[in-house]
Amino acid sequence: RNLARKTVKLTCFGVGVVGTCSLANKAINDDMDDITYFFSKHLYKVARKETLPKRKVVVLGSGWGALSFVRKLDPDSYQVTVVSPRPFFFYTPLLVGSTTGVVSPGAIIEPIRDSVPSVEFLRVACRDIDLETRRVFCENGVDLDYDHLVVAVGAQPNTFGIPGVEKYGRFMKEIEHGRQVRKDMLNRVEDADVARAAGDLEAVKRLTHFVVVGGGPTGVEFCGELSDFIIQDLRKRYPKIADHFKVSLVEALPGLLTMFDKSVGSYVQSHLEAQGVDIRLNAMVKEVEQEKVHLKNKDGSIDTMGYGILVWVAGVGMRPFTKALCEKIGKEAGQTDRRGLLVDPCLRVKGTRPGEVFALGDCAVSGKPPTAQVAAQQGKYLGKMFRHGSTHLISDPEASPFEYKHQGSMAYVGKGEAAAELNPNALIKLGRSSITDHMWWRSLYGECDQLKIMGVAGFAIWRSVYFSKLFSARNRWSVASDWGRTALFGRPASSSAQGTAACVA
Repeated sequence: RNLARKTVKLTCFGVGVVGTCSLANKAINDDMDDITYFFSKHLYKVARKETLPKRKVVVLGSGWGALSFVRKLDPDSYQVTVVSPRPFFFYTPLLVGSTTGVVSPGAIIEPIRDSVPSVEFLRVACRDIDLETRRVFCENGVDLDYDHLVVAVGAQPNTFGIPGVEKYGRFMKEIEHGRQVRKDMLNRVEDADVARAAGDLEAVKRLTHFVVVGGGPTGVEFCGELSDFIIQDLRKRYPKIADHFKVSLVEALPGLLTMFDKSVGSYVQSHLEAQGVDIRLNAMVKEVEQEKVHLKNKDGSIDTMGYGILVWVAGVGMRPFTKALCEKIGKEAGQTDRRGLLVDPCLRVKGTRPGEVFALGDCAVSGKPPTAQVAAQQGKYLGKMFRHGSTHLISDPEASPFEYKHQGSMAYVGKGEAAAELNPNALIKLGRSSITDHMWWRSLYGECDQLKIMGVAGFAIWRSVYFSKLFSARNRWSVASDWGRTALFGRPASSSAQGTAACVA
């Protein structure tokens, strides 16, 4: 009898913990409407006699916007098909960590078929759309009809037409980019050690010089992760070339992290310089060659640097598919922006029939920045509109527009520190009023709504927020395990992607 009571108590406790964690997860990720919708849907099912026909929704893409949207759709109301050449979602904020071995690439991906098993997924690329007949034409002879089309194909690295970047640079946009950067970086280190043994000091200096172009969050985080990797791991494992490792960060603007407050950018610059990062501000890349890069400084002078690997994170641009769709709709119909598909406040693509074609994320020009935070909120907004509004709201010109709630920006800067600029009003969701403005925020945070947290406290927030935004329990388990492994044993200085010596470039 006592054993039965203990078992019941433990079971109740376990259920309570799991339920509390699940509820907290929904609250943090703005998914509390899932609970009310679940109950209202089943009550409506009991009262409703007839079954309404499902409308066909085709989603192009498997990123933040696409998956956030699809996870909100009701499979009883919509027949959903996701089309993408990538069969998984990957957690972009931790891509940089995969290049140095802090996390493994497999830990930050979530298969589409696991995340949303109720939808049909086709691993093909879309090549054309017939807006009149509402048909999507894909590779391998796959044609799909749709009632609603959601374009969320993202963007691609923008080289701005600079010679040599496409051929010799390495990018940081997809999971394969991270794998390639890690492979090339470790190969260069091995080549440098061989050059040291051969007595070629100039080759050693060049091969151990890592150049990062772009002073935004990705460039800063990569420099921070790379400096940690060099200081904590590579110098120990390659003591004979330890003094030659060098990281250079090149930025065309006069400061780093220009989307942050200027004081944050100054702190980050000082911190990276203290870690040995050579920061080149007001320097534009003019040309990239196989082993050297040419920079034009503010005064017009030209500097040339040799490098082992050059990582380009200086911006994004339209994919060819997005460009072709813009041209198909035409400038006369409203597609006049060279950055992507222009959308109205409800994310409907301008120049198309109301309620038929939508665009989310980096491929859409909505007046919001091309970030994962924006794409995720857009996906949830549109999913809720489809969930609650049915056809009349989806095409209604008076429907409530998308409202972006900027929760803040963060960047890891190395040595267990990070810079975080948070918007407490968006996080706690008390709303804007004279009470919250003058009695709450002013008393706690002073005269500025943006809360700036830097150093170790910023790092704790950075990790906590990123961990809470992971899409599944499997991701959280894998990432937490990788973080623990790195803390205990360090980062591995080799990768299976390197292969044998005959494969080394």
